[in-house]
Amino acid sequence: MRNIAFHRLTPIAMALTLAPCAPLMAQQLMLEEVVVTAQKREQSLQDVPIAVAAMSGDKIEDIGITDLEQVALYIPNVSINQGQATSNIFIRGVGSGTNQGFEQSVGLYIDGLYSGRGQLAKVPLTLDLERVEILKGPQGILFGKNTIGGAINITTARPDFETGGLVEALYDPDHGEQILTGVLTGGLSDNLAGRLAVRYEGMDGWWENETLDEEGPDKDNLFIRGSLLWEATDTLEIIAKYEHGDFETLGRPQVVYQSDQPTNYLGQSPFPVLDDHDRGAGDILDTDDTELDVALLTLNWDVGMGTFTSITGYATYDTERNTNSDIAATASLNRLQEEEYDQFSQEVRLVSPGGETLDWIVGAYYQSSELSVSKTNTDIDFLLSGPLSVPALTATTDQRIPTQFDQDSTSWAVFGQGTYALTDTLRLGLGVRYNEEEKELDKASTNPGLGARLTADFVVLANPANNILIEDLRSHSFQGLKRDEDKFTWSANLQWDATDDSMLYASVSTGYKGGGFDEAYSNSGPTVRTGNIFTGEPDGGVVETGVDSSILNYDEETVLAYELGAKMTLADGAANLNLAVFRMEYDDLQVSSLVGDVFRVGNAGESVSQGVEVDGRWLLAEGFTLGGAVAYLDATYDTFTGATCTVPQVSDPVANPGCLNQDGTNIAPGESGGQDLSGETLLFAPEWSGNLNAEWILPLGDNLELRNNLDVNFTSSFYSSLDLDPNTEHDSATKVNLRIALASVADTWSLAVIGKNLTDEKTMVWRNDVALTDSNSYFGVPERGRSIAVQARYRF
Repeated sequence: MRNIAFHRLTPIAMALTLAPCAPLMAQQLMLEEVVVTAQKREQSLQDVPIAVAAMSGDKIEDIGITDLEQVALYIPNVSINQGQATSNIFIRGVGSGTNQGFEQSVGLYIDGLYSGRGQLAKVPLTLDLERVEILKGPQGILFGKNTIGGAINITTARPDFETGGLVEALYDPDHGEQILTGVLTGGLSDNLAGRLAVRYEGMDGWWENETLDEEGPDKDNLFIRGSLLWEATDTLEIIAKYEHGDFETLGRPQVVYQSDQPTNYLGQSPFPVLDDHDRGAGDILDTDDTELDVALLTLNWDVGMGTFTSITGYATYDTERNTNSDIAATASLNRLQEEEYDQFSQEVRLVSPGGETLDWIVGAYYQSSELSVSKTNTDIDFLLSGPLSVPALTATTDQRIPTQFDQDSTSWAVFGQGTYALTDTLRLGLGVRYNEEEKELDKASTNPGLGARLTADFVVLANPANNILIEDLRSHSFQGLKRDEDKFTWSANLQWDATDDSMLYASVSTGYKGGGFDEAYSNSGPTVRTGNIFTGEPDGGVVETGVDSSILNYDEETVLAYELGAKMTLADGAANLNLAVFRMEYDDLQVSSLVGDVFRVGNAGESVSQGVEVDGRWLLAEGFTLGGAVAYLDATYDTFTGATCTVPQVSDPVANPGCLNQDGTNIAPGESGGQDLSGETLLFAPEWSGNLNAEWILPLGDNLELRNNLDVNFTSSFYSSLDLDPNTEHDSATKVNLRIALASVADTWSLAVIGKNLTDEKTMVWRNDVALTDSNSYFGVPERGRSIAVQARYRF
């Protein structure tokens, strides 16, 4: 099943290979050089001893990419998507789970500013860019902590002293999508230039809520970026940038795709299986409103011995999200969440000119941040004293469950990296970084009246995995919790120029991601793990008292990574081919799993991610370029005992063994336990993934040309749910995208038709079991099906 994508692609690959190549011998063909800053200095992509995929801003415009998720489709072993609660970024099977206590395992950097929270990825990351670089593997030396899986390095377009700009409009009539973009740049004086980029995104939606007869996602997004470039002297430049965004989404697509029991814990029938990718049900339309601001000041000063760079950044956002937590079509458990974040950072570094016997970089970094998360569940009177008729709770009235999570974090680091030329063709690179971090936490849940009842009475769900519903109702308070950690990381690499057109490298590196506090954990009092909520009887449940506050902590995550690679220029510069073989060994991999209606955090012992990646491009003829990439990935847990059991394992342990007690025996019906996932796959880790793409520019007379861009993206099956329930496996999929544009040869205007997912593959970005049910009921977040849009662009 995992190889289906390759068989589907064979005819397409053959067709592209046999495309017209007659002009090949008529002239010298040369691919345009790709320049990256993966090592904090400008270098050719072919000279960097790192597995890096890069895409220029012009290329992003030419193929009609409008967000970073679409960029990831072109790069194997990279997954970027909007999950159930936040953005998910995974590289080589390594990423962060869904919990507000987490930071990303893949660092996102925009013009040098670290954006460690998923909400900061809401900005239109493909607007007016110079380039996007995706660095695979740990990047802990130059990019810092929390790049344990890799880094995404985005560089926006600089202000230009020559007046210019563009106006662009995209419209999809089927989904009511409109994307309007405007860019203006020019000189304001002899040494001052400015640039303004604006994008509006609107959409009526492509998914229908059958219960409310409403469509979603209904989007209304506005983003503005303004920047100034001041060339103060011949050796000093200062760039100031400010960004503001308002992002409003109504109606997050989610569908129940399987349910063998039509009732929920209320005895109602809220989970209709509509057997349709584009239709779902829910008693509310989820909302997600975010307002963010980013300010950045960058100074570049040539001091003779090198370039001194200072990057001062501030980022803040406010998010309000209303979520149908149990996916029910009837009034039940909904959650309002408000999140506020403020971040200040300062980086300074000194970079040698380059091209010398010893090239070096030294620097320091400081960051402070404040995170506040407030959650309030809907009024639960109906749940406690209505259909359930729980004896201990029938007297409760007007009960809501507010929780508060406030975390302050500070960190600082010093780092250095050097590359020494041992011979004309052999170079040795070494890097070190020392980092210290401190986090402080205040956390509370305030529901005194109900909390007292729940402390005194046994009240639990039949399915132990869903007892979190009751545990969440207890009051608790943790004040002034603190954790401190420091870490030394290092890297080493050896580069050999085997020929003038080929470079081989070997590297070994370490990295780490800081530990933290579980934002979702909400019980500090006595806990009942088994029993029956309908009778109020304990049924032999075990009471755990005196839970220590350290249970909120999850440990740091570390990695030791090895990589062998080759970067080759072929056909006298008309083609290139890159290869990477890697192995990454992780300890205490941070994971989150859905327990009840929240995501709980823990560490998963040891895991290994290893594989092979190949990518290349070939300018077969003037105006015709063929490219592609393929990756094989073997990413598994070495040791992961005590993982969350699946719903079938808990509800029917006889038919579905594997959920074990502490003594290693299978649980009895109604008991809780854990499963052993050692040797099983990591999340978002398809065994095979890849892309084939072709660009063909066909002249139409002296002034017009037809620009054709075709790409085929494929992935084998994978999981997004930590318990690896077979019912949540994502099938293999192949998607075809096409852009055909009529344009002027001078590139002043173009009219294009853009087709995405032309074969209308029905895929999902995330799957899990429905919260708070004891049946085999599952839901997912579907991806958009086929879309056809028209686009007009004018440059000046």
